[in-house]
Amino acid sequence: MMQGDSVAASPATAVAASASAASVHTASAPAASNRPVPLPADSLAADSVKTVAKTYGIILEAPGVPEVKANPEQSYGMSYIFGALAVLFFIIGLRFRNNYKYVTAMLRNMVEVRLRSNAFDETVRETSFLVLLNLLWSCSAGIIVWSILGFTLPSDPGSTMYLSSLSEYPAATIAICMGVGIVYTCIMALAYITVGSVFSDGTHARLWLKGFTAGQGLLGFIYFPLSFLLLFYPQWTEILLWIALGMFLLTKIVFIWKGFRIFFTQISSWVLFLYYLCSLEIVPLILTYLAAWWLCSLL
Repeated sequence: MMQGDSVAASPATAVAASASAASVHTASAPAASNRPVPLPADSLAADSVKTVAKTYGIILEAPGVPEVKANPEQSYGMSYIFGALAVLFFIIGLRFRNNYKYVTAMLRNMVEVRLRSNAFDETVRETSFLVLLNLLWSCSAGIIVWSILGFTLPSDPGSTMYLSSLSEYPAATIAICMGVGIVYTCIMALAYITVGSVFSDGTHARLWLKGFTAGQGLLGFIYFPLSFLLLFYPQWTEILLWIALGMFLLTKIVFIWKGFRIFFTQISSWVLFLYYLCSLEIVPLILTYLAAWWLCSLL
């Protein structure tokens, strides 16, 4: 019996030895898997990547033009402003054809204080031509006043002088400033003829008034293109306003010098002359600026 048991145990030992050898072979298999394994020819043909010839070049494209759309809230009514100025200038151009000699007379009226007979004084045609020139100046000066408001007023909404209507309603505020310019011209003409009649005779008062209307009429030829440039090129506002101010001061200096020569007859006239400068040349300009601001603030 002991011998049979030893004989029967030997097959089990052989099976265990073969199982341990298989486990050793299986454990060493991952180490062998790191080596490249050859693939079949069909597999290589299916997974191969096709090579495509690459081409190089430069493609030039024109830059896109930005499309600017007009804001109907801001542009509404501006055509009426441009149209009114164009029609007024066109009428003056038609009248200028037969009145070009009157421009020379206007230059003389700006500086001369000597009483003389003038063939153009009592002519209705030339008087209407002078009125049209002053109307052109008044409208152009109104646009300049509108630009001065936008340039000088603060941009802070919290400020008491802030005006949002200048950008929200440009056509309406320009029309208001043009109306203020017309009222300024009428009031100043009335003031000059009144003051001149009080401190002198009616003849010298009319001579003084001619200097005022002639100066503004000639200045209208300069203010008209300046006003259009201010509307079409707002980036030039500062330089254009300086030009307008310089021309206005030059015209005023010539007119004041003419008034000085008419009314300065004695030493005591200095006091009246200084009073005239403050009351008729400085205060009305300040009131015109404030009136334009107040009327525009009502919108």
